[in-house]
Amino acid sequence: MLARTLLCAVLGLLRAQPFPCPPACKCVFRDAAQCSGGDVARISALGLPTNLTHILLFRMSRGVLQNHSFSGMTVLQRLMLSDSHISAIAPGTFNDLRKLKTLRLSRNQITHLPGALLDNMVLLEQLFLDHNALSDLDQNLFQKLANLQELVLNQNQLDFLPPSLFTNLGNLKLLDLSGNDLTHLPEGLLGAQAKLERLLLHSNRLVSLDSGLLNSLGALTDLQLHRNHIGSIAPGTFDRLPNLNSLTLARNHLAFLPSALFLHSHNLTLLTLFEEPFWTELPGVLSGRWGLRELWLNGTTPAGLRGDPEPRFSGAPAGAFQAWASSGKLALHSNSLTALPDGLLRRPRQAGARCPATQQLRALPRALFRNLSSLESVSWTTPAGDLPATCLGLCPVPRLPGPPPHPAADSSSEALASHLGSQTAQNPGCGPAGGQGYSGHDHAIIVFAMITIGQLFPKLIRERALG
Repeated sequence: MLARTLLCAVLGLLRAQPFPCPPACKCVFRDAAQCSGGDVARISALGLPTNLTHILLFRMSRGVLQNHSFSGMTVLQRLMLSDSHISAIAPGTFNDLRKLKTLRLSRNQITHLPGALLDNMVLLEQLFLDHNALSDLDQNLFQKLANLQELVLNQNQLDFLPPSLFTNLGNLKLLDLSGNDLTHLPEGLLGAQAKLERLLLHSNRLVSLDSGLLNSLGALTDLQLHRNHIGSIAPGTFDRLPNLNSLTLARNHLAFLPSALFLHSHNLTLLTLFEEPFWTELPGVLSGRWGLRELWLNGTTPAGLRGDPEPRFSGAPAGAFQAWASSGKLALHSNSLTALPDGLLRRPRQAGARCPATQQLRALPRALFRNLSSLESVSWTTPAGDLPATCLGLCPVPRLPGPPPHPAADSSSEALASHLGSQTAQNPGCGPAGGQGYSGHDHAIIVFAMITIGQLFPKLIRERALG
């Protein structure tokens, strides 16, 4: 007992000794140093202690990392060397960093990485190589990183990836390849990533998604493919992704989607397909038993007719969005929708639903909102024209652009009615049958009355509208 007490006292005295912080650095925490400026090639001249666990180096002058830059730092766990002008790294630079868990080399000018550069970092969990000038990667670069969980390679110049590049990265949870020049992904590239949860491939030049490419990604929840050149997606591409929650496909060159593409996507809650040149009817593709909360279909325009002011997506059949269940958003603005059929939004009554924002609508069916008893808002981007009178019994007040009026300045009924009247005169929502629009003053009175009645008798309004 006495020996243990003495040992603890000695260790306490050793830890109480002043930490030898280099003159050019700041040491806010013990065993951690933060240094800026200086020469990349002369990091060893900073005099960094070898028992550091955290090192942050940034804004250093252009140069090459040398083999002796981090010699003897066998307990280092986090190394961040970013926002500098590193042009190259010597093969043995990180040989002594056997306990390193995080390596960040972001925002430099690295063009090449030696194949064996990371071989001794067997405990590495996070690797950030983003915002550099990498155009290729050695197929053996990541072979010893079995514990790696996050790999960030975005904003480089990669145009090809070796098929075996990620073979030994079985524990990977995040893979960011966005912002590169990739045109395709080789077969088997993602075959070992059974634990991958997020795959970011947006802002590349991918032209297609081949069958079987994603079959091994059973744990994937987030797949980002927007801003590519994807023109085709093979049937069954997403069938083996039972946990997929978010899928972004917007701003590609998709003119066609297989009819059962999302048939097995039961957990999908967010899907973006906006600004696509669809030639096919989308409702059949979107059929299925999934709980989408956000569906974005705005701005769909046919391929080859970008100059045509009339987008292809100008109508939708009854019940087209029956699969749009639960609370959420349905965006249909910036299209050429001229009519919405009765039953378009037919689904069970759910809370928090939002009506699609549209353009160029000349009429609405009387029972369009019959099953949307908890509708939050209806947004009209252009005058709606001839709307059924029954709409007045159900449509809530559209959310007005800009901040709400200050309570102290506009607390009276007259001020509120005046404010709403000016807004509804510019953006009319629900009007009477027969196409006879109300005046701005009448709009204010009706809207204000709707607010008051809606607060006092919400159940009565719903029963009257649904009856």
